[in-house]
Amino acid sequence: MNAFRKLLLAPFVMGVVSPLAGQAQSLDMGSVNRYQDQQYIDKMLAIEAQMGQVTGVSQFSDVQPTDWAYQALSNLVTKYGCVAGYPNGTFKGKQAMSRYEAAALLNACLDRVTEMTEQVKRLLKEFEKELAVLKAKVDGLETKVADLAATQFSTTTKLKGQAVFWLGTAKFDGANKGTSPEAQVGFGIVESRAFKSAVQTNAYSVTPGGASYSATGTPNGSVEAFTKAATWTGGSLGSDIGVVGQPGTTLSNYVGGTFFTPNLSVAGLRSNGFLNNALPNGTVVTSDLMGVMANTTPNGGNGVLPSGVPAGPSLGGFLIDKKDMQNLVALGNASRALKGGGLIRYSSDVATAPYSTFANTAPGGFTNAGTFTNPLDLSIAEYGTLSPLQQQNPTVKAAARKFLKGLLEGNVPLGEAVSFNYDVRLDLNTSFTGKDLLRTRLRAGNFTDSIWSGYPYPALGAEVAFDESAAGSIWSVDRIFYQFPIGSNFTVTAGPRVRQDDMLAVWPSQYPADTILDFFTYAGAPGTYTSALGAGGGIWWNQDGFSLSASYVAVNGKSSYSGANPALGVIPGAGSAGLDPGGIANQYSGGTGTVQLAYTAPNWNLTAAYAYSQSGGGYDGTSGLGYIPVGTPKATNPFAGLTQFDVNALALSGWWKPSNVSWVPSVSAGWGTNSYSAKKAAQIWGVEANQKGANAQSQSWYVGLQWADALIKGNTFGTAVGQPTFVTGNDGFLGTDESTFAWEIWYKFQVTDNISVTPAFFTVTNPAGSGSNSAYGGVLKTSFMF
Repeated sequence: MNAFRKLLLAPFVMGVVSPLAGQAQSLDMGSVNRYQDQQYIDKMLAIEAQMGQVTGVSQFSDVQPTDWAYQALSNLVTKYGCVAGYPNGTFKGKQAMSRYEAAALLNACLDRVTEMTEQVKRLLKEFEKELAVLKAKVDGLETKVADLAATQFSTTTKLKGQAVFWLGTAKFDGANKGTSPEAQVGFGIVESRAFKSAVQTNAYSVTPGGASYSATGTPNGSVEAFTKAATWTGGSLGSDIGVVGQPGTTLSNYVGGTFFTPNLSVAGLRSNGFLNNALPNGTVVTSDLMGVMANTTPNGGNGVLPSGVPAGPSLGGFLIDKKDMQNLVALGNASRALKGGGLIRYSSDVATAPYSTFANTAPGGFTNAGTFTNPLDLSIAEYGTLSPLQQQNPTVKAAARKFLKGLLEGNVPLGEAVSFNYDVRLDLNTSFTGKDLLRTRLRAGNFTDSIWSGYPYPALGAEVAFDESAAGSIWSVDRIFYQFPIGSNFTVTAGPRVRQDDMLAVWPSQYPADTILDFFTYAGAPGTYTSALGAGGGIWWNQDGFSLSASYVAVNGKSSYSGANPALGVIPGAGSAGLDPGGIANQYSGGTGTVQLAYTAPNWNLTAAYAYSQSGGGYDGTSGLGYIPVGTPKATNPFAGLTQFDVNALALSGWWKPSNVSWVPSVSAGWGTNSYSAKKAAQIWGVEANQKGANAQSQSWYVGLQWADALIKGNTFGTAVGQPTFVTGNDGFLGTDESTFAWEIWYKFQVTDNISVTPAFFTVTNPAGSGSNSAYGGVLKTSFMF
């Protein structure tokens, strides 16, 4: 009998023998022990023989999966093979077990454990050297872990980073190469504010005559209409200009305003290619002839002196090119025709010969007996003497707006050099509970002086293009927000610098795996997914694939000034001393409110979203561009920065991807539509730029394809096509855009787990939205992840 069996039988033997203790002296205890041992051994062996070993718990007819010990029996059978049953195929699990049966069962299990232990001992002996080496390595790792724990930055924070090298160039083609409707927006804003101030203070300026007058009274007619005419009049003497219906009243009664560089200089205007008097007297000065007569050579080829002062012909700070001169003469001819006069005709010498205005007898109009030395001053005077009703004539109004639109457009100097730029992001991700997130992102880049920054064409902007200041290489806090769950279905996000997409439950696109043109990163709808960045908060709900998100971001939420600061003489939006107006939920907030509803399945998504956005900031509440970040220059601000505006935007986006990687690509698509509404009326020298409540519309779309594991596992290939946001309707003077298209193609080489190299090619037709120009180029992007 082995030691385990003797050990098991000892208590039982002692229990049987104890009643005979009183007779122990008269008994042969050795004989008794031998007899008892043999009896119990025989009985146990008989039980073992009866209880046959099984290979699966299903062999027991009386054991069901619903029994509470079913899993335990199954484990003993399959893992250790030490459960036996009765000859009739039963286990009799509910029957009380005798000590013999317990001993037999335990003995079988201990024998199995003994076998396993012997196998482990043999393995330990065989791999003794390898285990010694492994132990030494583990001891070394424990030491390093202890050192790391003692010197680590934080137990709750992880650092993730990305550095991007961007090497690329863009080429420009077409008749309107380098033209942007935003080129002279700043001058338009200054002139609009000056005109508004002149109307409010009853101060008037006569241009381009240059005379000033002392105020002695207020005319009986419309002050605004009177100012329109006075502003546009080109007479040299105030007594030459009289108000229709007010005998004896002339402009000599009114004081001049302070318009920015108001006088029209026409030193560059002459009979280009002709001798003086070469043209017959009486030749009609058409727009085409004006283009021949005009000879403008702006300083340096870009129309701006090094000091920023306009060179060559100018009006109110605007550079006057041949196109502007043609538009101005067309406006003068339209005004004369409305008054019943003939077209402006050539006189003997355009530099000295007199031109007279055609008499206007309409109520509210002006008479002008002045003479003018060139057809441009005459054209201004002809429009200026119109009555308010005449100025609303469709033909005249269209000509006046075309002239203003031409002034804002200009030749933007565009280089075509190869640039080498960088973008670096450092994310400090902190979690205090394991379910929350405090994100702090530091970012630096040097893209300000490159075409990739989106100037003058936002459609050419790159997603990685970042530069906190014109100096470059300045680190800034690009994100800081806190995100935490409420229950199992809600998540809250809030922070002083949080972006709109940080607060969305889903992003409705699989494209792109690597970013090139910024437009293709907005799910087809930059007007809805604005990526507005500022102070804000949001919440989302997510359950069974459905999600609902709501958020608000105030771009100017860091400001405590909701308007002017009288102590410092700050005009709302002027940015003096850095005190731009702002705050949360007011007219200067630059706020964006977003609601998104989505359903996401394992391999597809469909999402609808709505966003309401305000423009806000400098220049009377319109700093730079509006809140549609990518599109034509006009789409970012259809009212040329002359007024604040609201945008109501709607987007439909989604994606599909194959269940398994194959030659079939993932497909992402999106469409967005936007409606703008001007909050203020705006005029430049009395020409109506837009009315209060003027509307504009724009739209955009894209389709992106992406192949995972293209050619080589880990590499990705992608291409996308679409139309960046372009204006389809506009009540303002800028009008609508011509169609624009963008296309990109790229291949991402995953060199290592942390390094990728992506060559790409792109083209954008008509990025300005105002002509047949186009841009194309190539990029080599290298990304380092750490």
